[in-house]
Amino acid sequence: MAYNATTPIVDGQTVIFCGQGRGAKAVKLAKEGDAFTAKELWSNADNSVQFNSPVLKNGLLFGLSQRGNFFCIDTQTGKTAWADPTGKRGGFGSVVDAGPVLLGLNSKAQLTVFQPSDKEYVELASIKLSDKQTFAYPVVAGNRLFIKDQEALTLWAVE
Repeated sequence: MAYNATTPIVDGQTVIFCGQGRGAKAVKLAKEGDAFTAKELWSNADNSVQFNSPVLKNGLLFGLSQRGNFFCIDTQTGKTAWADPTGKRGGFGSVVDAGPVLLGLNSKAQLTVFQPSDKEYVELASIKLSDKQTFAYPVVAGNRLFIKDQEALTLWAVE
């Protein structure tokens, strides 16, 4: 049984959607007379997400796959640009756009900072934020980072 727990991404007339065991797909919406049509632009079966919505940044889609690795898809072609080799992050987590970097937070409360590049996966930092599991997205506010684990909300200052 598969389900879609992700939020579709709208980029102009293009809608990108992902789902467990279904990979990622992009369709272009167009109005023809009184009706709307959807034409598939690409489909990528390699990068299914389970509980998180990928991030669109500079024409690239970044996410955490249900296999437990970060990935990057070129949204013009639908091809995988890279997938990080670890595969041990767990399928439950989130990726958040934090300006010049992306933040990945998995359910084991491991925060990973990586570059939003189409060339290769480059991890810049990684830190364990809690002994409890985290299921909520991190919230970035300026140089502050709010993290909610199973028992508490913590504030981290980034300098």
